[in-house]
Amino acid sequence: MKTIYKSLPVLKFYTITTETVTENGTVVYKAGGKVVDKATYDTYTSSTKSMAQCKPCIMETYDNNNKLASRAVKYLDCPVGYWINYYPSGKIRTIGHYRENESDVWDPLWDAGYCMKHGTWTEYDEKGKVIKREIYDFGNLKENKK
Repeated sequence: MKTIYKSLPVLKFYTITTETVTENGTVVYKAGGKVVDKATYDTYTSSTKSMAQCKPCIMETYDNNNKLASRAVKYLDCPVGYWINYYPSGKIRTIGHYRENESDVWDPLWDAGYCMKHGTWTEYDEKGKVIKREIYDFGNLKENKK
């Protein structure tokens, strides 16, 4: 997908809930409700640093099966460019676009009217057939084609 930003770093983020518990005096590491080794736990928890480093970046989000769930241009937690969601099979579920920041001013994006859908959003079924197409103009739904 096209973007106005040049040479963005690609960062990984995991959407996995992590926790540590102490059982019989031993620390147990969990991710997604399952016991994991410390290295795996550290991989998942360190990905939260990616969000703070995303200024802007291409953020790849992975699920608990290490499958790519989405790929998007973001600045911190604000989407500012293309957005692609994937089915667990790897096929595209949704392609859309958020308003891009053509200025060099990045703060505050939410208050400045960014982080909103802008342009065409297309949703596909798992076979690649278009289910729905919506057109947004600065966050306002202008057209909905099913």
